[in-house]
Amino acid sequence: FTTAVFFSVVVAAAVCVCVGTAAADEYVIGKQGESCDAACGVRGLKCDANIVTGNSDKIMKNLGVNCTSNPQAWWAPNQPGFVSGKGDPNSGECLGYTNVPAYVSCQAFYWSVSRLCHCSYSVENDQFFGTGLSSATIPENETAIFAHKIAPGHTAAMTHFWVTAEQETLDDSIFRYYFDGETTPSIEFIPGPAVGVGFSDTQAPWGTKWFGVGAGNGHGTAYFLNFKMPFSSQVVVTIQRPTGARGGFYTILRGALDVSIGVGGRTIPGNATLKLQKNITTLQPLDFLAVTDVPSGSGVHFMSTLIAKSGNLNFLEGCYHAYSPYNRTFPGTLMSTGTEDYFDSGWYFNAGEFHFPVSGFTHLNQTDGITWSAYRFHEMDPMFFSDGFRLEWRNGDMVDKDTGNKCLTLSGGPVVGHPTVSEVTSYSWVYVW
Repeated sequence: FTTAVFFSVVVAAAVCVCVGTAAADEYVIGKQGESCDAACGVRGLKCDANIVTGNSDKIMKNLGVNCTSNPQAWWAPNQPGFVSGKGDPNSGECLGYTNVPAYVSCQAFYWSVSRLCHCSYSVENDQFFGTGLSSATIPENETAIFAHKIAPGHTAAMTHFWVTAEQETLDDSIFRYYFDGETTPSIEFIPGPAVGVGFSDTQAPWGTKWFGVGAGNGHGTAYFLNFKMPFSSQVVVTIQRPTGARGGFYTILRGALDVSIGVGGRTIPGNATLKLQKNITTLQPLDFLAVTDVPSGSGVHFMSTLIAKSGNLNFLEGCYHAYSPYNRTFPGTLMSTGTEDYFDSGWYFNAGEFHFPVSGFTHLNQTDGITWSAYRFHEMDPMFFSDGFRLEWRNGDMVDKDTGNKCLTLSGGPVVGHPTVSEVTSYSWVYVW
């Protein structure tokens, strides 16, 4: 049966970036589990919360739905709709079309329901766009919460992301952005690591113009992210909490039309896309991690975050190396003489945590081994490339046995300290074209 839960689970197959046909002020049947906001938005139209059925399911049947009529009065915000999910006791029924309130929720959805949606005026040329969801439940399966289509001849970008919930909820909640018909998302993140914070550290408030933490300190946490994510035709944003649905979720998404995107004083091409490359892995001492890996093409490395759990602080001896062209050999361009150097600090971060516009040291706990996290932007010192690009970090390092120089020896030199096995997560954001 359907319930009054605004945001419940939806089968993965319901996440589709296909564009149906609809004219302004038309009724459509959304995909199973889809909100009307998404169903109308992906068509370039605005959801109208006023649905007029005349206490009949005729409008759904005229749209091609083959259903059994259930005349029970409207009782849930994901109605009117067709119960297309096979596991629902009401499967095959059209319901919620009697005594419909004057305004229904455009955001509501339920995993088994294909909603009847009223799509009104075109928003394809709107200068800005977005949505806000309140008191929602993050579903167990992937669910589209927002979609937007722009008119031909334009480009656009998602420009703002904000979310708040209990930290336990956000620790394993996944947000995905699908651009221009993608079936694999360019952007997929958990909010904490996306803003350079590991291990559920809720220190707040802090922020840069690009991201930050606006609430926390052991209570509900709020994250924001202002990266510009370009697209040329449409975007679909989904949410998922694979460990189980959980309520108390709020989010805001915004974008803008024909946005110019610049990095390091240069404007990136209109056909650029923003990719998020992630690593979650275990490194042995002296292993290398490919933080950014773009085998070919042009682009610019925008920023990265690093989160590590290790036996001691000697992993911080590891150096960063950049390679462009992609096949350039070790040591490439030396980006740091140690990990803390790369993040604009030194001496194992002896001055404590900080949150600078360019770099930040966001977490350290030495209670049981070491847990640590940091972020680094390359807006002020841009890293453009034209023949592929690699950015690598090493788990600890060694010195040249003859010169004593660190970071320039692959093997055979004395190891600095006693680095241990490290469990590492990295997020790297790179524009490519």
